Amino acid sequence: MAVPLQLQLFDAFLGTQEGIHSVLLPDVFSSGGSRNLWIDKYGRAKRILGYAKQNSSAVTTDTGGSATMLRALFPYRKTSGGSVTRQLVGVFDDAVNEYEVWTSTDDGATWTFRGDLGAGCVGQVPCFTQFGDLLLISCGKTTVRVWDGSSLAVAGSTQLAAPTATVQSSAGLLLGTYRYRVVPIKTDGTRKLASITSNAETSQYKQISLAWTADSDATVTGYEIYRTSGTGLVYYFTTYIEGRTTVAWTDNIEDLTILENRVLEEHGDAPPEAYYSMAHKQRVWYLRTDADPQAGWYSDPGDPDSVWKDANIIRFTDAETMGDVIVGGLGNFEGTGVIFQERSIWTISGTGQVIGNIVDWTRTRTNAQTGSVSIRSVVRVPAGAKYFDAKGQEVTTNVVTLAFFTPLGDIRLFDGDNDVQISHPVKTTLASFNYSARNKIHAFHDTARTEISWFIPTSGGECSIAVVWNYRWGVWYARDWPFACAAEMDSATTAALILAGEAQTSKGGFCYRLWTGNSFDGSAFAAQWMTKTLLGANDQGQPAANLTKRWRFGDFLFETEQNVTLTVEWMPGNSPDNVAGIGSTTISPSAAGMITSNGDRILTLTGDHPVVASSSSMCRAEFKQSNGRFLHDEGMRIRIGDNAALGSWSLESFTLGYQLLPGIKRLNL
Repeated sequence: MAVPLQLQLFDAFLGTQEGIHSVLLPDVFSSGGSRNLWIDKYGRAKRILGYAKQNSSAVTTDTGGSATMLRALFPYRKTSGGSVTRQLVGVFDDAVNEYEVWTSTDDGATWTFRGDLGAGCVGQVPCFTQFGDLLLISCGKTTVRVWDGSSLAVAGSTQLAAPTATVQSSAGLLLGTYRYRVVPIKTDGTRKLASITSNAETSQYKQISLAWTADSDATVTGYEIYRTSGTGLVYYFTTYIEGRTTVAWTDNIEDLTILENRVLEEHGDAPPEAYYSMAHKQRVWYLRTDADPQAGWYSDPGDPDSVWKDANIIRFTDAETMGDVIVGGLGNFEGTGVIFQERSIWTISGTGQVIGNIVDWTRTRTNAQTGSVSIRSVVRVPAGAKYFDAKGQEVTTNVVTLAFFTPLGDIRLFDGDNDVQISHPVKTTLASFNYSARNKIHAFHDTARTEISWFIPTSGGECSIAVVWNYRWGVWYARDWPFACAAEMDSATTAALILAGEAQTSKGGFCYRLWTGNSFDGSAFAAQWMTKTLLGANDQGQPAANLTKRWRFGDFLFETEQNVTLTVEWMPGNSPDNVAGIGSTTISPSAAGMITSNGDRILTLTGDHPVVASSSSMCRAEFKQSNGRFLHDEGMRIRIGDNAALGSWSLESFTLGYQLLPGIKRLNL
């Protein structure tokens, strides 16, 4: 009796799953070996598009003309004045002694030099924070810079010199240690920034005289005097002095009188030389310095480069996290600021309101098991995102979360208090990341394709590959994207333009546009899709793992361009991802002659009959070995690749034909 032929249809193709055993995976998954693919809106496995240079000539340093790499990109957007100004801000690093800020108004096609941050910044990864129309740029090795759309300046403003406080011999009401600041008031009633803090004076029921230098600004009409209490650090309004040239006053006001007065919000100190910054609660927070790697300083409300460095500081540390370092922060996440360190995650809540010398900020160490390698690896993920847990079960998020790359070499989701690992599908790929270059890891959110990509350094110091999570489908893929930075921006013609920066000075300072063309900057690239171990199914629809099959054929349906030739390979079920196939066949697009609407042939001037490729190509592959016999095995794997063809293709569906051979496979016990 003939062995009946079994048919199995595959019409959905999901991502790679390197961290789950092949037997447990649904048949639509690959257990590894897939590359440079994405899942389109129809659920098809589709070759990605390429990338191309935006600027035809590489950016070289303004001083010396040295070759550079594009270290960082930021899409700056200015909306004041009733119009939108779009600029692309880039940091070009020559890896020697130049670290330059450039801007572009045509999406990276041409660049204008704006300033050099100095040799001390070489190799650093800058942090960008936009607050209103101001863009703050920091890297931890120099003063914070501010870009306003037209000029690059050092953060901070000119202040009056520090007033001089002197304890008098006269009896008075002041008991404790006091500091003063003087705030010039203009004719329109607006306040300028406060003076530098005065010297500290300790009084025991005495009066204190104060003297300061007159402001040279002719629009100043007087001064507000702010003072701390005798036991605190918060500055309270104490009195008003009429007249620009009046520069002396004697203080004899007791503490209880001023504690209900206005609190100073114009301290005027320049930000510290911080590595990172974040916008949160209408302030900019400056995070981590070399001297204080677990501290954060918050600016005055609405004034991002006005800080009180002596007191507006919070340290994110406890007995268990001593020695940790801040790697960045993200503001306004579910009403809190999130501070990422390498081994912990903290939140900051409150409004900054002062109540009786106490500021109502509350820092909390969350239950996260670890921290992040860099704030550039942190991305907001919308609610409804899908991922597969360690057992292969699909999970859908109910709230907005944060996805981040950890020093442990995995990717996790953070919900505000707890974290969960989601990167089991790319476990093997992530295991190759270079820990010593972990601060170079970065990510970008492709909103149009519902994808988040993490760029990872492997053997070298710069990023060389990417792993991509499509949170609509909950699937992952690896891609050969070697970029030092990437960003999504809107332009005059598109809402989601993806740009990336060259990671090697040997290639030069180029900005690339992703998802365009069929090559990687003119070089062909290969895309392939590979199945898990396919086991067929028994009469109950369960995987027939214990039965040998005669694998007969596969009918494959592709959507291809005319110049694409695909190769289908097959191999036994226990084969690793990179093994050579035991058999293969090539597939070229089917073609049809061009005809008119009434069916007549169309001919060229030389009499040739032009043909065009059909949008779909169907082929059959017979799963034979080199000896001409069909593959006999409990399982099989299939690999489909394009051999670096310059053209688009997608796998629509395929049907397997096989026979379950009689009897159960004998076991050698």
